[in-house]
Amino acid sequence: MAEDSAPAPIAAPTHLVGAVLVSCLCFLPLGLIAVALAWRTAVLNREGRFERAARASRAAKAWLITALVVGVLVDLALIAALALLGAFGTPA
Repeated sequence: MAEDSAPAPIAAPTHLVGAVLVSCLCFLPLGLIAVALAWRTAVLNREGRFERAARASRAAKAWLITALVVGVLVDLALIAALALLGAFGTPA
């Protein structure tokens, strides 16, 4: 009694929480792109379009990582600029 049934498709991860956190804490412009793609992933999962949801999920993750890296680099550049201007020195 072997049944030829395909396994149920697996919903793609949305990365919505990470995208929102990166938007708030790191770099808003790129984080908003990650949020939009994560939201699209959730919608596509709900509609049962799992292949497109997987593509949107991968794109959301890529934008999430990009926003994180850019945010850290911008923060480090700001700290370096402030240090060069003497913002962290002892008061005279």
